[in-house]
Amino acid sequence: MNNLLGEEREQYPKKRKSCDEATTNMRTSRRRLCNNKNEEDGHNYNKSVSTTLKLYDDPWKIKKTLTDSDLGILSRLLLAADLVKKQILPMLDLDDARAAETEEGSPVNVWDMETNSMHQLVLKRWSSSKSYVLIGKWNHDFVRRRDLKKGDEIGFQWDPFNRAFNFCVLKRATRLNNGFISL
Repeated sequence: MNNLLGEEREQYPKKRKSCDEATTNMRTSRRRLCNNKNEEDGHNYNKSVSTTLKLYDDPWKIKKTLTDSDLGILSRLLLAADLVKKQILPMLDLDDARAAETEEGSPVNVWDMETNSMHQLVLKRWSSSKSYVLIGKWNHDFVRRRDLKKGDEIGFQWDPFNRAFNFCVLKRATRLNNGFISL
């Protein structure tokens, strides 16, 4: 008789779980899979998955608000050491990165995106301040030609296909011009 009941059960389909039950079970099992690794080290969160939604990634990783010293007659753009070490040196060939640490420096190509012109500057470490500078024709090719002023924000980004830095004036400082403010 017990055998007969077992055969009858196989003939009837099993009751399906509701969508809500199935979804809850699936979420729970995913959570367990994700958290197993973290439970071992005592944490209850998932380190491998970011839940932050990023709608826009600013391509201008190297930004600088120009100062009087960047615009002066010394014709050099001063860059912070940590910025150069994170955003510039890793983009250069090993030989060029090493050369940037020397007194001679390393030549770098800079494409002005707004005027469609290529320029060459030299990146080198300044021994007195441990900072880095872009020297060469900085004053002639950028400051005077582009009418850069104190407070203007400029940006650089690495273009791996052309092996050059793209340059752009990101924001002009507020200027008084015959009593009018221009941006």
